[in-house]
Amino acid sequence: MTRIAPIVALLAATLALPAQAAVTYSWQQMSASSSMPTGLNLELAFSEEAVAAGTLYLNIRNECDIGPPCIDPQSSLLSLRYWFDHPTISGQHNLIDYGYRTPPRNYYDRIVMDLTFLPGGLLGGSIFASDGNSDFRMASQGDLFSVVSANSDEPFGCGLQYPDCSGASGMLMASAQEATEVPEPATGAIVGLGLVAAWCARRRRQARSNA
Repeated sequence: MTRIAPIVALLAATLALPAQAAVTYSWQQMSASSSMPTGLNLELAFSEEAVAAGTLYLNIRNECDIGPPCIDPQSSLLSLRYWFDHPTISGQHNLIDYGYRTPPRNYYDRIVMDLTFLPGGLLGGSIFASDGNSDFRMASQGDLFSVVSANSDEPFGCGLQYPDCSGASGMLMASAQEATEVPEPATGAIVGLGLVAAWCARRRRQARSNA
């Protein structure tokens, strides 16, 4: 019994690690621009700890095509999704899809943000994101963001049709809270279960050999 106690204690502690809760901010457009297409979408998910801190500065560069280490160890920005919906052509155009501790979707991830979490579930500050295929830059006055520039190698969205893509304004508002499992606790639980199973199998073999 005493030999299994440390393993059980480790497993219990691992399983007790909480899921990481996400606070999601979504783009709410206030005014359009003739130099930009319609259908802009932006979703940012932050950890509750990052929001509670009040401010956040990140400078992320994931370049897995160059070699490891390529995954930024930060745990404040859980995801960033940016895209345009086209009125007649289906799909998410200019999609930038950054995920927490996941490899880049295209060539690389480059994200720089300097944000303040404002009262009423609003954001202020500046955001730049690029995946090597598409990019955008936003800055705010108070809680009102404007698109400073946006570009893409694709034909639609802020691509060839809109070479000077800028000017739309809107707010980033907290829209949802959801539990997001961080990979490490789940992996630790599997390892812990494996240790317990191996110990039980060894005990059974010893019992049969002593019989």
